[in-house]
Amino acid sequence: PTKIPTKIPTKIPTKIPTKSPTKTPTNEPTRKPTTPSCFTVQTYNSIDSDIESLKNGIAKSSTRSHWLGGIVRLAAHDFMDFDQNDARNPMGPDGCFDADHPGNAGLPQDIWCSTCILTLLYQEKYSYLSRADFWIASANAIIRQTSVDNALDLRDTFLWGREDVDSCPGQGDRLPTPTGCGSIEHIMMRNMGLSWKDIVALLGAHTLGRGHNEFSGHKGTWVDTNADAQVFDKQYYEEIFLNAWRPRKRSRSNQDWTTGRASDPGNTRLMLNTDICLVHDIDDNLPCCTSPGRKYSDGQDHCIDNDAARRRCPMYGSTHSRREARDAVEEMLGGEFPNDNNVPFYNAFEEAWRKATTVGQENLSPLAESCEPL
Repeated sequence: PTKIPTKIPTKIPTKIPTKSPTKTPTNEPTRKPTTPSCFTVQTYNSIDSDIESLKNGIAKSSTRSHWLGGIVRLAAHDFMDFDQNDARNPMGPDGCFDADHPGNAGLPQDIWCSTCILTLLYQEKYSYLSRADFWIASANAIIRQTSVDNALDLRDTFLWGREDVDSCPGQGDRLPTPTGCGSIEHIMMRNMGLSWKDIVALLGAHTLGRGHNEFSGHKGTWVDTNADAQVFDKQYYEEIFLNAWRPRKRSRSNQDWTTGRASDPGNTRLMLNTDICLVHDIDDNLPCCTSPGRKYSDGQDHCIDNDAARRRCPMYGSTHSRREARDAVEEMLGGEFPNDNNVPFYNAFEEAWRKATTVGQENLSPLAESCEPL
């Protein structure tokens, strides 16, 4: 993939501290000794403005979508390692990820590194804030700017005061894997304490960005085009229902799902097991296709794969333990298709994001209008 350009529209030092917050040389978290005394509305708006300048400075559409999704992913990987059952080391949003863990691949290469434009912005203007607070504020900026009519503004629910750690051994092992809903249930329900509706809303962020073979072994976008992959809306949920998804790379560790023909316009399409399993019971039902029976003009089934086309992936029934997930996906659709109603998704995402970004945190504060002199 094309690398993110390193030039940003503000004066940036050419050197930053070489000590990496992402390495894991010790067995205990080492907390950053100080936290800022104040985080104002003006600072939050300044971060939003700077993020927009960086975004607009990325010319290539596919590179821009990768960067947008990467910032939201950075914030998410910082909070998804939280485990409410580990009182000694719960982790959570603490400004730390394991750069060497494959689950974080792509972040230390393109999003948070010594030459990455987001890191340089932080070092130049916002290093008095915790990384954890800065990452979430930056993700909030991306979400607002890419939501339809800038409708999803998370400023009023933003809280600050998270403390950074400089090492987080085992962080990557706590992240959900793309193998299926069992991983989601363990990490996001058991460890983080979220509901299925919260989880479904958070996974809607897959509408931004793309998968890269180089990093994750999964290639493609969750939505049709690079332009679509820069809009934070409900299209992710529509894609799950509207397309004939078939397994790709079966029996391999990076098995995922795709749809359409290679000759179709737009991008190679991607869904992970953790996306398809929100609606379809795929635990013991592969190979299958989510919507067999529809035909191209030449008679070929939309499922393409003949083995998958023989079996429809079953949807969760009324008594299944994951029926709440399917119901939540249907709710996010906003009514009968087609429609432009993003309100159910935006409302659910705002609540889920508030929960996820504050897990395990105490004594967080809302933004201040101004800072009192010290």
